[in-house]
Amino acid sequence: MRELTRITAIGSCRICTPFKAAPSTHPVINNTDRIYGYTHTSAEALQQIRFLQGEFTPRAEILPLLMPNTDMDALAGLTHPTSDIYFVELSSTKLLRIADTHVQLNYVTRHFADFFADKQRTLDFWRIADGTQEKAKQAFLKEQETFQILSMSDQDLLRNLTRTLSTPESLTRDLTDMRDRLPNVVFITHCNALTTNNAPIASRAAYIAMVEGVAQSLNLPLFNPTPSMQAFGQAAAMSDAQTSLAHYSEDFGNFLFDGLFENYIAPKPARSLTPSAALSQALQQFQHRSPVASISPHIGGVAFITGSLGAGGAERQMTRLAVEMKRSQSISDPDQIGITGPVEVFVSTLSPERGRDFFLPKLQDADIPVSIISELPAGASTLPENLLRFLPPQTLEAVRRLTPHLSAMRPEVAYIWQDGAVLGTALAALAANIPHIVISLRGMPPDLRPEMMKNEYFDMYIALSKIPGVTFSANTHAGADAYARWLSLSDDAIHVVHNAADAISSDGTDLERKRWDKFAKSTADADFTFGAVFRFDQNKRPHMWLEFAAAAMVAHPCSRFILVGDGTLLSTAQSYAEELGIAHRCLFVGKSRNVGYWLSKMDALGLTSRLEGLPNVLIEAQLSGIPVISTPAGGAAEAFIPNQTGFLLGSTEQPQLAQFLGYFLTLATNKKQRETMGKSAAVFAAKTFAMDSILPKTLHLLSGTAPVEPAHKSVARA
Repeated sequence: MRELTRITAIGSCRICTPFKAAPSTHPVINNTDRIYGYTHTSAEALQQIRFLQGEFTPRAEILPLLMPNTDMDALAGLTHPTSDIYFVELSSTKLLRIADTHVQLNYVTRHFADFFADKQRTLDFWRIADGTQEKAKQAFLKEQETFQILSMSDQDLLRNLTRTLSTPESLTRDLTDMRDRLPNVVFITHCNALTTNNAPIASRAAYIAMVEGVAQSLNLPLFNPTPSMQAFGQAAAMSDAQTSLAHYSEDFGNFLFDGLFENYIAPKPARSLTPSAALSQALQQFQHRSPVASISPHIGGVAFITGSLGAGGAERQMTRLAVEMKRSQSISDPDQIGITGPVEVFVSTLSPERGRDFFLPKLQDADIPVSIISELPAGASTLPENLLRFLPPQTLEAVRRLTPHLSAMRPEVAYIWQDGAVLGTALAALAANIPHIVISLRGMPPDLRPEMMKNEYFDMYIALSKIPGVTFSANTHAGADAYARWLSLSDDAIHVVHNAADAISSDGTDLERKRWDKFAKSTADADFTFGAVFRFDQNKRPHMWLEFAAAAMVAHPCSRFILVGDGTLLSTAQSYAEELGIAHRCLFVGKSRNVGYWLSKMDALGLTSRLEGLPNVLIEAQLSGIPVISTPAGGAAEAFIPNQTGFLLGSTEQPQLAQFLGYFLTLATNKKQRETMGKSAAVFAAKTFAMDSILPKTLHLLSGTAPVEPAHKSVARA
């Protein structure tokens, strides 16, 4: 018979409750007879351990603030045999103390309910109860009627009560002391759940980060339940998902204990797997699969999968293709590949607060179902359990939720867009036995975008490249070359299908027309309007764009500028325009659903990006008859014809102002050449990027019959 492992949990109900139930399902015995109650801070946990070891005995008058429902006399007669392993949860930074005893906030406010019933009085008290303002605190208490009616003993407790916050130094001392006192201890953080605004609770996130930092510096084992909660699904994991996000559901509590048991109480040799290794091993199991190939030239359904429907280029392109495929189902042409099954879209988030639902209305108008992966019903997985538990959280969630849905839907193709979505869902599509999985690589690979790199990417793509039925695609030759170089793949390993462009409408709203009229009136002397459409972030370099614009104003004073888009750097860019003295010549439009309207007001467009895929804005500008100026970032050189439909700067990293000004002045002062380039641009863009051309190429790609395009002549890049 297996010997039972003696365990002790110290913390809140979040861990104590599932630990209490564990002996009925696991070979463990709870060693908690001398535990006097829940704890939340590191100081409370250390005090509990000192009590277990007989080094701390609270004074009788403090018991209501420490263990109001516990029989102290009964505890005094018990001893605490040392456990095999201790689990200590740290979930609060608020340290409440009376003399040398740490007490609990919830018991304090309950015991002094009348005193803390008034919100303003409570705020005023805690503000001065930090241990450094004793005279002010005593004077404040003396003025409170609810304090005066307390017993002398309770008055003394309130007089001596202080509240401070944990610091990295105090946390380090407490964790070091606990480590030295206990033979085997695992620390557990709070769960970093998201509020209804899809954002973490800031104070909780900060404390979790502090605990993680201290534990790492001390080389202590630490378990953060947040990834497990994300994999389980927050709505199912939290019993109060719409309120305080403080308590776990019973099922999630049991799920957590299963993980703690297998990782720390009875670990197996496979415990050392990293998420990257687990994902790679899971993918390798499909290297000898034999996907069933369709005998029909048509495609039996497509599942589009991406991170969100935010206002990005990849999201725009995916939406266009999904809508067009859905529309084409009504057109019967036996000579053309078509979609005969359902077209559906799956995303990780549609958070409206963060603009992740920007293109949702277009899909809804086309009657295309859109599902959030985390909200799909969970199901069992056929993947080995010894790999499942180590997978990245987003991968595990997709395997549990997306795989059952795809298995029931049975699309012929899973069309997965962008690195993050591939990480999350490629394994789920394979587990659902989808015959053809197309990986849509957008832009440059993660090794050229360090801020986007994740440890799992390289091994994941290498494993996927060896699986039958998995096809890599890119929207530019430059991107395909870069991914192939990063992964050491052959030149023909990645298919290239360029973006498709919609017809550009020049319609605008009444508000937009009024904004333009006001701006046009204030810049009535302008004879040249230069524009930009981009997300205001570091990659697009809006400050550099504005610096070039300021220099252009000096060279051609009758210029004005339109900037369309939003992002984290929008407000700083507006301030920078003020500093440069050109704010009065700049119209910052913000995010717009009517980009074509603003393009119709421009004479030319500029892009100063550091990294790009195939910039949609360059295509859309040309469709609107506007020549462009761009850095050679990514596939920008494939989006237009240098010196015919626009001008290509010589360097991406260090574009030269003098070169830009030369191109700018050519377009600003030579109207005939500008109009000629604009007409050529419209013809080129319509012919090269028209949906009528791109959709058939995409359908050939999805059906597995796409020919490999000849290598694109590279453009010199600095």
